[in-house]
Amino acid sequence: MKTFKLCSLAILFDDEHNEQSEIKGKEIPLVEGLIINKEEAKKNWLIEAVVTPEWKEYFEEYSQSNQTFMAEVTITKRTNDPATLVCQVNAIHELRDHLSIHLDGIIVAKKDDLSDMLLKNLVDEGYSGEDLYEEFKRRKKDRGQAIQGILTNAYEQAKEKGYYDSEQK
Repeated sequence: MKTFKLCSLAILFDDEHNEQSEIKGKEIPLVEGLIINKEEAKKNWLIEAVVTPEWKEYFEEYSQSNQTFMAEVTITKRTNDPATLVCQVNAIHELRDHLSIHLDGIIVAKKDDLSDMLLKNLVDEGYSGEDLYEEFKRRKKDRGQAIQGILTNAYEQAKEKGYYDSEQK
C-alpha cells in the first residue's frame, strides 16, 4: 500500500445526476486528508477527508443510502492532474473540532484516460488535422460538456463491473 496527501476532493455527480445538465463539481474544503492506494487489481483506494462539521449531513445522506458518487481527487500537490473515482462513504467519525470522512473509491479515469477517450470521441466526430488539435485543446481546457459524456460512460462502466453494490458495505 502507498499513502499520499489528499490535496483536493470534489464531488462531481451521483446516481441522481442528470445527463442533460453540465457536471458541476462540489468542491469539499479539506482541513486535512490522506489517500491510500491499496494496490489491488480493481484499483481500490481508501480516502480520509477531514472536514468541518457542516459537512456531516451531506455525507450522512450518502452513507445512509449506500449511494455511490463520482469524485475527483488530487494527491500530493494541488497542481497535479486529478483522478476520477466512483466512491462510497464507508464511515463518518466525529473528531473534537472536525469530521473524518472515510471513503472507498475505485479509479475510473485518470488524466491520460480522459485525454485518450476525448481524442477518440473527436476522431469519431470527424475531426482531423489542425482542427482536431485545436478542438482537443479547447475541450480539454473547458472540462465541461466535453468531459461529461466521458465521465458518465466511465461511471456507468464502473457500476456495470459491479465495483459497488449495496451488499458490499
